[in-house]
Amino acid sequence: MRNVGVIALFVAACGPPVARNIPTPNKAAAAGITAGAAAALTLADPKAAAATAESAKTADEKKPQKSKGTVPADVLDRLDAQKTSPQPAPAPAPAPQDGPGAEP
Repeated sequence: MRNVGVIALFVAACGPPVARNIPTPNKAAAAGITAGAAAALTLADPKAAAATAESAKTADEKKPQKSKGTVPADVLDRLDAQKTSPQPAPAPAPAPQDGPGAEP
């Protein structure tokens, strides 16, 4: 028991120098394996991937929200008046002249 405590203390105190020579896995290879496994599972059952995404939603997300704001009646009246009355058409722009003092 005493040796385990000494070894744990040694590893905690000298962790990085002791673990320096431990090989690390290739991150690109691990990502490729994970992507391949996900693709294989999706090809095996395409509906399962969509079903798990939909089942993860809670009931609160699907519930419609009610508006808490109110709009005064005069604002709605003004909007209705703008829709019913025709807007005046803008005047056409004058034709450009080719040079100073040129007449069309």
